[in-house]
Amino acid sequence: MASLYDWIDERTGVKRISRAILDEPIRGGARFAYVFGSGLVFLFLLQAATGIFLTMYYVPSADHAHASVAYIQKVVPMGSIIRGLHSYGASAMIIILVAHLVQTYLFGAYKQRRELLWIVGIIMLLIVLGFAFTGYLLPWDQEAYFGTKVGTSVAGEVPVVGEVMQRILLGGHDLTTLTLSRFFVTHIFLLPLALLLLVVLHLYFFRRAGAAGPYHHRDDAKVEPFYPYQLFKDMLFIFIVFLVLLILAVKFPARLGPQADPTSDYLARPPWYFLPLFQLLKYFPGKLALIPTVGLPMVLFGLLFLLPFIDRRPERHPLRRPIAVSALALALGGSVALGALSKYQDATHPEFSAKLRAQEEEARAFMKASFVPQEIGRSIPVNPPIVKNPPVVGSRVLKIYFANCANCHGADAMGGPMAPALVKLAKHWRLTKSFLVDYLLGHTREPAPGSMPRFKQLMPEDREAIAEWLLALDKPIRAMEPEAPAVAAATPSAKAIEPKKRTTTLGGPRAIYRSHGAPLEQPAFPPPPAAFTAHCAFCHGPRGEGNIGPRLISITEKPNRRPEDLLKLLTDPRAYGLKDPMPARFPQLSDEDRRQIVEWLSKLK
Repeated sequence: MASLYDWIDERTGVKRISRAILDEPIRGGARFAYVFGSGLVFLFLLQAATGIFLTMYYVPSADHAHASVAYIQKVVPMGSIIRGLHSYGASAMIIILVAHLVQTYLFGAYKQRRELLWIVGIIMLLIVLGFAFTGYLLPWDQEAYFGTKVGTSVAGEVPVVGEVMQRILLGGHDLTTLTLSRFFVTHIFLLPLALLLLVVLHLYFFRRAGAAGPYHHRDDAKVEPFYPYQLFKDMLFIFIVFLVLLILAVKFPARLGPQADPTSDYLARPPWYFLPLFQLLKYFPGKLALIPTVGLPMVLFGLLFLLPFIDRRPERHPLRRPIAVSALALALGGSVALGALSKYQDATHPEFSAKLRAQEEEARAFMKASFVPQEIGRSIPVNPPIVKNPPVVGSRVLKIYFANCANCHGADAMGGPMAPALVKLAKHWRLTKSFLVDYLLGHTREPAPGSMPRFKQLMPEDREAIAEWLLALDKPIRAMEPEAPAVAAATPSAKAIEPKKRTTTLGGPRAIYRSHGAPLEQPAFPPPPAAFTAHCAFCHGPRGEGNIGPRLISITEKPNRRPEDLLKLLTDPRAYGLKDPMPARFPQLSDEDRRQIVEWLSKLK
């Protein structure tokens, strides 16, 4: 074995590298006060390892994110423990990083050629908080969704750049799959890379400046190597941290509530590390909220960055630095007091406490329930549902919506994989009718892949009708069951007609009735022509119900989609503004094929 080690050393110099790491001199001797740095490195590696495992199962989309996390939590062997280690490890990382900064602050170890070492540590604190914020949304449950919604809305209040910052965070105007995808990529790629580079830089500056040693000079003559004295203390601390995290993960699994419902009245509360800021917001209403959300963090982190240049005295003893120690005690004590006060007010407020208890019970019930597999794909009825809300059943505005908007925003206006929910959207963002009309026309929007198209085909009165409808839309569009055919009371067979059963077909829900033993069914749609099945069904669905491409039901009611328009469109789609994935040409279709397809589409009402 020794000869193998010598062989590797001759080619890599591993002995010299290990001596440089393990023989690091520690002025003043090994101490438990120095274990926080090694503990943070361990937690970073633990987060990376558990994060890689979670990423194997996680699906970063609004449709499947919650189901994938529930699958990890309830089905995957050891999944609950690994997710618990990752969740509790994130909180432990914040606690130990703050403890490390406090120890460095009290020991005055940011002085004497250690300014850059301190500044890199403060940047690492911001990166870790960024980890916590981006990872908080990923489970896509009620708590994650509404907590992140509050956090991003705070960013939108920043003067001048707030709206731009919020749109960058969200990828639009609301929390959608785009938001989840951005947070996911930031959480697993950008922030880990940044933190890894900062850890390397931090260690380089540390070895360059050397260990600061204790704040007094009684043990300056005592110097011990990192191995074995300090390494033993570090490993003992790491073992205790891991044991505590493992016990928490086993005894108290990481929370996961029901899937996010944007229309619910969920009472959002931030995670514990943002509670002091949340409590401060209660004392600064309206525009004054900028003080705790923007002003205070900028002042606090600005002072932390400039601390080595403000406090330049060589004195490091905490008792001889009363102003610095008092400021630290005020900041830590104030944060703990504000967090505790927030919890106390929630517990004593009758309405809030009852709501929070109900939410807690709902989350517990979801955790205890068995995993329900999610159906992959979507089922879109051929017949557009009969809808109520707003009370415009059968109105032209709903026909416009289902023909132009429902494929992305959902048949219930609650959003889909490509577009946000429209319910309460206008009220939430305080949109005006003129803004909505202009936005539908696309004056301020450049076309891009995946972006909302410009609806130039809509008549001005259509855009105004949609805008007025959106201003009043405060509930999801509800699909109503089709009513039975009206039968005169005097008809002898009226009493004999009874609903027998309910079935689901490609054409949507149908009620089947029986009269004197003879079934009466709603008429079926005519079968599609062979040319449609061969060349169009893959994208638009076998019955025109929509899949990758939009639904084609009632397409002839759209502007510029009369039968003669459709014949020309199948010859040259680009002339009608259609882009990929719609083909530019259909050379395989004959004139007769086009005629049959258009004739069939005209019957899809």
